[in-house]
Amino acid sequence: MNSTEVVVINWKRPLNVARIVAALKAQSEPCTITVCDCHPSRDFELDDETLTLVDRLYRWTHNCGAYSRYVPVGAYDHQFTLFLDDDMLPGIRCVEHFVRNAKRGNFGVLGQIGRIILPDGIYCPRDVCRSENFLKTDIIIRGYFVSTKNLYNVQRLRWMLNYFDEALPEDDLLLCTSMLVCADLASYLTPWDADEETLINKQELSTEHALSKRPDHFRKREEFIRRVMRFGWKPLYASDSSEGLSAPF
Repeated sequence: MNSTEVVVINWKRPLNVARIVAALKAQSEPCTITVCDCHPSRDFELDDETLTLVDRLYRWTHNCGAYSRYVPVGAYDHQFTLFLDDDMLPGIRCVEHFVRNAKRGNFGVLGQIGRIILPDGIYCPRDVCRSENFLKTDIIIRGYFVSTKNLYNVQRLRWMLNYFDEALPEDDLLLCTSMLVCADLASYLTPWDADEETLINKQELSTEHALSKRPDHFRKREEFIRRVMRFGWKPLYASDSSEGLSAPF
């Protein structure tokens, strides 16, 4: 069995998904390709050629937004799971990059695009720059690499927070905070290298229909952040010292 299962959602960007699936099939590190297919109409169906490249297909009609990637979590059975947003094209050594770095230490979530939360819970929509070492960050966005055995913490924190009043849960915030609150596992940006083929976003794709364009996007995210802060989660910059902000394994 491959070490990594890569999960992509198909909702309203099937052309993006088709390109991503093809890129995953060409990876230097073989991976299992899983699609969570919850498209709302036939206009957004995946083409037959793409479907032949997909290893596992989960299909339903209820839209859970980006949280759809966690709906089949009990069926994910590889050592690692990589969740990719459907608006970016990974390089052909992307999976290899994450597997290689995952073997270097303990982590909750690995990624390449991070966010810092201010001490008062304000969400900063600016990328955290990667460095030559692993860099601890509050939140990983757009692409998340995890040890599959730890994914149960996502559901655990959701139940602990009673976080069922939001129709489209903040999946990335829930993932990263659950790893820290429930398992004391931090989120890290992987070390930067000059090889663009290791990028999760070697090429940016269409962002049509993106939830990030909703008018209340930042309010929704800050509402979740403050909710989990009341439960005991703290942003890095709210710690008593800055030790560990640049923390190699």
